[in-house]
Parts: sequence; structure tokens; C-alpha cells
Amino acid sequence: MKTHLIISAHPSENSFSNYLAQQLTELFQNNGWKTVWRNLYDGSFDPVLSGLDLQTLKAGSIPEEIRKEQLKMAEAELVTVVYPLWWASFPAVLKGYIDRVLTNGFAYSYGPEGVKGLLGGKRVVLHTTMGNTVEEYEDKGLIDAFKASQGDEVFGFCGMTVENHLFYPQITLADEEKRNHFLEKALAAYPEL
Repeated sequence: MKTHLIISAHPSENSFSNYLAQQLTELFQNNGWKTVWRNLYDGSFDPVLSGLDLQTLKAGSIPEEIRKEQLKMAEAELVTVVYPLWWASFPAVLKGYIDRVLTNGFAYSYGPEGVKGLLGGKRVVLHTTMGNTVEEYEDKGLIDAFKASQGDEVFGFCGMTVENHLFYPQITLADEEKRNHFLEKALAAYPEL
């Protein structure tokens, strides 16, 4: 059975981000996938990389909380990340998840040849909601920068293939018709369904 890990990072239960994560979870489960929805705002994961965490990781041990998350990531063939764009970046809880879970020795390694991604064979689709229009960010050259810094330089760095990075503009103004349009756009990013 194929496994799909869905990581969402939005504090509002009624957000499009959580709505999309829920719809993807149900759709993939109905299509025979094992689907794990990891809502980072459910309070079960501490996003702060502590000094003790770092010391433990450098000593070659993995704190149990991090190990559990790494097992979820290791099991997944497909990873979906759904989050709002805040201050041109990830929400802090998602950045903390990345800092704590995608660690040296698990997600990448350093060697004489340089950095090697260790999570090859995994596909990633990113969904980013935002308050502004896509055109506003394109005019500043930021859409390509977001794709590079939030996709390729994180997941690609770890050896994963970033298949798609979709943006949903002016999400706070979206009515039901617009949200349904965005949902159709999102589902089209998964040709296996």
C-alpha cells in the first residue's frame, strides 16, 4: 500500500489549508492509499529545536519525538505540504518541523563529495495560500524565489522531487465558489487519482 504524508500548518480549523488537507486525506484514503495527515497545530509536536535536541542529534542519537516524525516521513512515497505564506516564509511551526525532522543523517549527509540528499524517491507537492495576488509577487520576482527557497532548497536538498508548487492568492477573500476552484486546481496536481 502506498503512503501519503500530508503536513499542514494553519492554526484556523476553518482555513482553506486545513480544508484542503482534509479533502486530500479523504480522497487518497478512498483511492486505497495509507494517508497520514500531520496537522502541526494539533499541539502534539514541539517545533522548537532545543540545545539538548541538537546535542543529542550530533551525538548520533535521535530524540523519540523526532524519531516518530522521521518514521512517518521515511514511510511516505508522496509528501504534501499545505501552509500559508507568512512574512514571505513558512509559518514558524512548519519551519520548526523542518529544523527538527529533516536532520543530518536522516534527510541529508555531508561527505567528501559534498551534500547528499537521503530521501530520494519521494515526491513532494506544496500548496501555499497567500493574502496577495500572484502578480504582486511575480512583479517582485518572488514566486520563483518561494519555489526555490521553500521547495528546492528544503525538499530538493534532501533528495526529494518537488513535482509541483501551487499558490492560492487572496485566500482570505475567497468565497465558496473560489475555494472550490482552488480545490479543483489542487487535486489536478495529483495525476494518480
